[in-house]
Amino acid sequence: MVWIEFLICASLMTFFAYNLCKEGIIVARKTHLEESIIGMFFLAIATSFPEIATGATAVFHLGRVGLGYGDLVGSVIVNLMILLALDYYEGKGRILLKVSRINRVTGVFALGAALLVIMGAALRSYKVPVPVFKGIGSESVLLAIVYVVCLGAVKKLGTPEHPELYSANSEPFWKIWGKFASFLVIVMLLGVWMAGIGDKIVNTTGLSQTFTGTLFLGFATSFPEIIVSFAALKAGSADMAVGNILGSNFFDICVVSFLDCLTKGPILGLLTPGQIIATLLAFILSAVAVVGMYYRRDTRWRISWDTGLIFTVGFIGFVILYFVK
Repeated sequence: MVWIEFLICASLMTFFAYNLCKEGIIVARKTHLEESIIGMFFLAIATSFPEIATGATAVFHLGRVGLGYGDLVGSVIVNLMILLALDYYEGKGRILLKVSRINRVTGVFALGAALLVIMGAALRSYKVPVPVFKGIGSESVLLAIVYVVCLGAVKKLGTPEHPELYSANSEPFWKIWGKFASFLVIVMLLGVWMAGIGDKIVNTTGLSQTFTGTLFLGFATSFPEIIVSFAALKAGSADMAVGNILGSNFFDICVVSFLDCLTKGPILGLLTPGQIIATLLAFILSAVAVVGMYYRRDTRWRISWDTGLIFTVGFIGFVILYFVK
């Protein structure tokens, strides 16, 4: 019964979260927000809101740090693994070679943020006295600073030209904002439901919070972003397809700072070995993606070495997470 409930919730979340992303893109296009720092922050929230709602509910309401944190990290892992499908769909040539400078910079910042989380978790697991500010770890403060610095750097680089995915020229602006706000509320409620389902899966199946959060919740909350990336690829913009994933991943990693505000102590000090392994896995996959974007040699194959390696390592990582807590 719990799996039927999971499929229903995941399907509803996919539908409403996809429409949330769609309306967010339309709002940004109509107001030219995508050309500014506000637009980047606005769209990041729109595409990552399922993870925010599910993760916050799991951590704050259910007290399941493994589910909430695992959802964020799992979303990063799943998104990167999907690059294999995008690479194949794009055709011959490496899709990571087709990204713009702005997305390569975003990928580097995402890798740096993941490294910061890894270091914070490692230091706290070994009881190294890392500063804490009113219950919030200093590493979370640094994450927030890294995000702001990245936005500033990206703003200076400018916004690349992308095709218009969705058009709403005939709709009044208030109606678009109304739909966006409505979808936002619905996705938030579905996120609360999804977190509860994750708790049921842990209780009824004996699966760990880490595995349930990273695989099941991570996949369910990432699916809308995956659809947007395929839509961008179909519209002829490989750069936008990959950029959507990189931007979402960077934002998801930085959401750890938000979850840190919902726990009694630094969240990275509450992680289990399995959750640290999941974070390391996200870092490794991010590193391969960054190397792939800067490695200039192309290929004639439909699947390139970088996306193939990301998928293979990610799959092995999930197998390992199945056996650890």
